[in-house]
Amino acid sequence: GERVLINGASGAVGTALVQLANNLGAEVTGVCSAANAALVKSLGAKSVIDYKKEDFTKNAERYDVIVDAVGNAPYTRCKASLKDNGRLLLLAASLPEMLQIPWISLSSNKRVIAGPASGKSEDLRLLAELVEAGKFRPVIDRSFPFVQIVDAHRYVDTGRKQGNVVVNVS
Repeated sequence: GERVLINGASGAVGTALVQLANNLGAEVTGVCSAANAALVKSLGAKSVIDYKKEDFTKNAERYDVIVDAVGNAPYTRCKASLKDNGRLLLLAASLPEMLQIPWISLSSNKRVIAGPASGKSEDLRLLAELVEAGKFRPVIDRSFPFVQIVDAHRYVDTGRKQGNVVVNVS
């Protein structure tokens, strides 16, 4: 029942997070380009914010959780968008951002989470159950043969892919 905003909702991690948050009962808002809005909604987002037209940190909306899968939403930018006791999950945190985390915890009622994730077998089981039930699917944008791995990297580096890019090694 929490309100979750996912910044970078149409990328590899973002498409997975939209589906997971939706399946766990969250009200999901995705941030992506207008070209990817239909994809993000089809994965379970209740609403989509086009980052080219609107800065989610400048509207009056507040979220229980903000996930930054892109690396452009540090605490200083989005703290006002977090509800009291809200959490900001930084998936691409810089060292300076990580060093600020203890101070943020001491000086506010909000939490910033960054760093390596711990893996739990029950999390993997939940993901397997969602896949088996047809409630989670990887989003594949394109596949490249291994001999075109440079082209695959160039495509990913454009920042315009939807979901994942696969490199076939066979």
